[in-house]
Amino acid sequence: MDLFKVLDSKAKAKKKTIILPESGDKRVIEAQEAILKKGIAKLILIQTGRKLNIPEHKDLDIIDIGFSKQFAAEYKKLIGRKREITLDEAEKALSDPLLFACMLLKNKYADAIVAGSVYSTASVLRSAIQTIGLAKGNKTVSSFFLFHFPKGNVHHGKVFAYGDCGVLPDPNSHQLSDIAVETSSNFKKLTGISPKTAFLSFSTKGSAASKKLHKVLEAIELTRKHEPRLKCDGELQFDTAFVSSVARRKDPKGALKGKANVFIFPDLNSGNIAYKITERIGGAIATGPIVQGLAQPVMDLSRGCSASDITNMVTIASLI
Repeated sequence: MDLFKVLDSKAKAKKKTIILPESGDKRVIEAQEAILKKGIAKLILIQTGRKLNIPEHKDLDIIDIGFSKQFAAEYKKLIGRKREITLDEAEKALSDPLLFACMLLKNKYADAIVAGSVYSTASVLRSAIQTIGLAKGNKTVSSFFLFHFPKGNVHHGKVFAYGDCGVLPDPNSHQLSDIAVETSSNFKKLTGISPKTAFLSFSTKGSAASKKLHKVLEAIELTRKHEPRLKCDGELQFDTAFVSSVARRKDPKGALKGKANVFIFPDLNSGNIAYKITERIGGAIATGPIVQGLAQPVMDLSRGCSASDITNMVTIASLI
């Protein structure tokens, strides 16, 4: 599968409106040119000072940060649930482009936000949770990475998802189940491929004994209870989940038969390490972290991202 050729085609059909609040970043400006040229989304940029020297385009709107004041009373009320602030303090807070972008999204001026080339992950998530909140019925904000492979790689044509590799350091069993359900659902939504979801561990079906396995086992049961149609299994070592010949030896009665395409890691240590190894040694092209669990899509970039990464994340944001 040529992943982004497929995803770009889907995004063009939807033509969602995406906010890029970090308009002072050269990579963002480069990305917006590519996005508009491809026609994958309509864009909103936030202008914070000197007028942006960008050619007019029918799919581009530039909103001055000064217009953020219109949301001051609403933001004051939102924050008032946790602490009292004055209207002046609310106006000052909304002079932050990311926070302003979140209020624009909340008020349906756009369909999603892509940020993080300048802002930290903590800032992106804090602003989103504070204003937009969590999706109905969900209690967990997490993330996943989507992987595909270039021509010449032994796995070319395959697509995988890893969760969570970027947000929750040590999820409990309920959070781990939420991560599995959200990642599997979004994998299907993006790729059209049925998820086969493996709960990973250092043990396969009781081959080791440890208290650390309890949350994984409980998460599997919770997931099967809440999503009985999802094909999932665990606890599994990675080779059992991924290699058919190993699965036949270690887990002959298992549901996945070594053909997992969605991998759920027990903690951030293992997930983050694994995604970087997959990218750097395995030669995979990683897209993410793709944030999930919010009421509306807010995508987080790595501060080391390229313009191409931003473009790809706008495509993802259009489809989540």
